[in-house]
Amino acid sequence: MGMNEEVEAKVHQGRNIRFFRNAKEMKQEVFAEMIGVTQSMVVKIEKQNIVEEAMLTKCANVLGISVEMIKEFDTEKMFGNFTCNIDKIENTNSAISFSKESSPPTNNNYPIEKIMELNHQISEQNQKNADLYERMLQSEKEKVGFLEEKNAFLEKMLAEKNKAE
Repeated sequence: MGMNEEVEAKVHQGRNIRFFRNAKEMKQEVFAEMIGVTQSMVVKIEKQNIVEEAMLTKCANVLGISVEMIKEFDTEKMFGNFTCNIDKIENTNSAISFSKESSPPTNNNYPIEKIMELNHQISEQNQKNADLYERMLQSEKEKVGFLEEKNAFLEKMLAEKNKAE
């Protein structure tokens, strides 16, 4: 790949959304419900090279990551470097030795530590989302219960008023 082609190559936003959704072990159905679309729409979104800004924001919020992560995370670069480095290792017939002088690769934009840290942050955010969802569900149940009690009370008052007349 030439220098100009690298500059032109854009990050595939839909693929990144799928990557982070899978990292959270979130099924398409659940993700669709959380961003307020159908599962077939999630399939379409994950195939889009560039995702509409409002949808990007919804996806990022549900995934517990920044919009920038979806826009900038380059899995191909990351795994491309990985396979490239393996090729270099396989093509040299020397044994691999790690010495203090050897410096870590500088071309690696997303070292495994960063990915693990992001995965941890995603897990924490996932737990927060689950807790929030549970609280919202409980709140809705309480509202329904309150409304049922209120209706029963009003019906009782109306019945008593009708008896009195």
